[in-house]
This record gives sequence, structure tokens and C-alpha cells, in this order.
Amino acid sequence: MSRILFTNANLLDGDRPAQANTSVLVQDDRIARIAPDTAASETADCDQVYDLGGATLMPGMTQGHWHGSYRGIDFTPPPVGLEQPPGYLMLLSLKHAQLALSYGYTNLIGAAVGDALDAQLKAGFEDGLFQGPRIMACGRWLITTGDCNDDPHFWWWGIESMGAQRICDGAVEFRKGAREEMKQGAEVVKIFADGGHALLYGKGHNSMTRDELDAVVEAVHDRGRKVRSHVDTKAGVLTSIEAGVDLLDHADEMDEECIDAIIESGTYVCPSMYFPKALLERLKADGEGLENSPMGLAMQEDLESMAKVLPYAASKGAKFIVGDDWGTAMTPHGDYNRELELYVEAGVPALDVIRWATKHGPEFMGLGDETGTIEEGKLADLLVVDGDPSKDIKLLGDRDKLLAIMQAGQFTSSSLQGAK
Repeated sequence: MSRILFTNANLLDGDRPAQANTSVLVQDDRIARIAPDTAASETADCDQVYDLGGATLMPGMTQGHWHGSYRGIDFTPPPVGLEQPPGYLMLLSLKHAQLALSYGYTNLIGAAVGDALDAQLKAGFEDGLFQGPRIMACGRWLITTGDCNDDPHFWWWGIESMGAQRICDGAVEFRKGAREEMKQGAEVVKIFADGGHALLYGKGHNSMTRDELDAVVEAVHDRGRKVRSHVDTKAGVLTSIEAGVDLLDHADEMDEECIDAIIESGTYVCPSMYFPKALLERLKADGEGLENSPMGLAMQEDLESMAKVLPYAASKGAKFIVGDDWGTAMTPHGDYNRELELYVEAGVPALDVIRWATKHGPEFMGLGDETGTIEEGKLADLLVVDGDPSKDIKLLGDRDKLLAIMQAGQFTSSSLQGAK
């Protein structure tokens, strides 16, 4: 039996304001006790005692929009998922998952990948082949003919291997496509309900019929799994909620009416606001005026709208999670904290952003009783941070400030000096 005691911690439990002078006892893979330092148990029976000296102890975080095989993607042909052979893309997925863990992300939620890479990587981690985060596996995204990465500009290529996408038309094909992805290990099925967010046909393009949408949701929920959808417009957001979609990606046009519906339905949202900001900065830097193109202007409008609604969503307790299109040419893996910083800049309190990053992701994964907050009986997924992220969110983007990362009671990295 392993017993590790953290004392003199600034406890940021993932839900409430920080509590100074707190002790947390980890026994094997679980949090066994949380108490004020003055009430801490004797240390003689502990294998290791770490005096944190006021450093913050907080839960591990969850990346909620994960494309592990992306590296330098700029959305030019071939379709996403065909940049390299599957084996090479698996190595990229492994590298990026371990990079995310080194930044304190102990969980990943897939947002589409080809060749069942998420499910295979998950199995490798669970079997102990490599160390890495927990994964809620996604498979190929489901899209209609001529949409998104079924690029009509190159139809004569006759590409049969579609990488990270599966083409479906009509309710029957969408139902079968969803079942095929689940057969290959997808725990969350990704669809594209409409355009926007820098996609091919732009804002307001309707990608799926209601019958197609209903068929996916029914097929996936019948097997106890979840649906996430790329959706941009207000109408698309409200329709997706009505249809029972579990997680909305982007939702750029959502307003207070949408937020109220999101809260009432219990729907989760992954706004992934950083990618359009980074893309606009790239367009401006190119000096060709593309930031004033229809797509550029639409993205600017969406960013302004999102910045206005985010504080309202936070104040109402909406179930937002963090995660973005990491691995594009504008958003390299490792820049994860830029998204969190952007939300704080938009007026969301840092404590709410931390809640989005820690508590809500595991809840969506069905692991809310196991991890996501620091509570007695939960798995010991813990970060030790030099400083208080609820006062300075930038600390979470500096690996030198991450003094220790623990997953299920085991250190994955640590610079702490303990005592017997």
C-alpha cells in the first residue's frame, strides 16, 4: 500500500475557490483524506511527505477536442488523415498525447481521427505499453457527399481512402456509418451539422437533414455512446439540442437564448475559440487582406459574438469544456493554454475556466464520479503548480511551473523534494 501526503497546499479542487493550508493524503490510486494542515494525520505511516510550501494542488485537466494525428494541418488536399501512412499518424498521436500529459492533461476526448487511432492508442495505454492520458475515443467524422473534406475541387482524383472522414447520405447511411465507427471503438461519434468556423462553404451552410441527424443520435444513444457535432449557427445549435446531440463543437453564433437551452438540456459545449483567432492573425500577417474576405469577416463577427456570450454562459453554470483544433499550421500542439488565456481575456473568471478544464470534461466522459475534482474517494489525478492559476491562468501554460503531475496516484513527472 502506497501512502503519499501533500501538506501546506493551496487546494484548488476544481469547483470552488482556493483553500490555503490544506493537506491531501493519497493512498494507492485514490484520494484518501483532505483536511486542514492543523488536522492532518500523523506522517509516520506515509511513504512520502511533500511540503508544497503554498503551491497549488489542483485536478488534472481534460482536452475536450482532440485530433492527435494533426501536425501542421493547413486543410489543403489530400483530405485530412492522408498526410502520412496510418502507422506514422499513430506515432504522432502517441507523441502528442504524451505532450498533453506533460502539460497536465490527464484525459483526452477525441474529436475525429482516421483508422481508429484513438481506440488503438487507448488500448495501448490501458495495456501498459506506454504512459499516456485516458482517452474517450472518437473515429472518423461523418459528412455528406461534397461537404467539408470531400473536396469538390478535386472530385476527379477518385480518392477512395478518405482519411479522417466517412461519407454518408441519407438516414440509413448515417445510421450505418455511426454503427461502423462504434464497431471500430468510437465512444463519441462526430458529425458535421453545418458550416462555418473556417469550413469550405462558410457560415450557415446546412450539411445534414434532420432525418440524418436524428438517425445518428438514435443509433449512437441506443448503444450507450455519445454524439458531438461541428455546428456554427444559432439555428443549428438549437436544432442540435432538440435532436439530443451531447456535445456542441464551436457553436459560434450561440446567444443567451442558446445558453439557456444548453443549460436546460444539459448539453456540453466545446467553444474552441482560439483557432479562429489564430487563423485571423495568420491572414493579417500574410498581408493580402484576406482577413476582410467573407470568411474572414464572418470569423471576426463570430469571435466578437462568442466573447460577449462566454461570461453569461459562465455566470449561468453552462457545461463548457476546453479543447481546440491543435495541430493545425496556426495552432501547434503544446499551445493548449492559449485557449484558456483567451477565455479569461474575454471576461470569464479564471476559476470558471479552470472548472471547464478540470470538472466538466470527465463528467462528459462518464468519469465524473472518478476524477475531475479533488474529493475523498476519487482517483488521484493531481497537478502541483508553482503559483495560483485562479489568479494567473498563464501559469498552466508554463511547464516549469508544473512542479508535479500525478495520474491515478502515480507521478508522471515531478520536481518535488519529499521527506519520509
